[in-house]
Amino acid sequence: MIVDRIEYAAEYAAQLPHLQDALQTIRSQPDMDGGKHPFPGGYVMRQTGLTKPAEDAAYEAHRKYIDVFILAEGRETVLWNRLENMQETAAYDPEKGKQALQGCGSALEMQPGMFCVLFPSDAHSACRHTAEQTAYVKYVIKLEI
Repeated sequence: MIVDRIEYAAEYAAQLPHLQDALQTIRSQPDMDGGKHPFPGGYVMRQTGLTKPAEDAAYEAHRKYIDVFILAEGRETVLWNRLENMQETAAYDPEKGKQALQGCGSALEMQPGMFCVLFPSDAHSACRHTAEQTAYVKYVIKLEI
């Protein structure tokens, strides 16, 4: 997992070669809808919603994509743990591109302008809250592996 502020995203170009393409897609579409917006090496989606309680979180992990979450507005907690510390609740689903997991994780409190990168070894549960439900606007980038 990588956690940083979006203004430092260029520092990760070697590990995430298509991240700059994704950020350019976001900048070029300020009124992006919730659908998939492709770029070379993946796609990006804009999501809005209300956070859910952390205590009832289900986790997931991916094999074909690296997830990058950029929080634009509001607050969000992302729960995280290493994949090997989780229990599988369903076999990997290649159509959905994810594996369902359960367990406990550490809470990352996202604030506007922050981003986090989740690799296939990172089990995660996003759009959560540990105290009070909040509204959020975020970008979810899927970088092809």
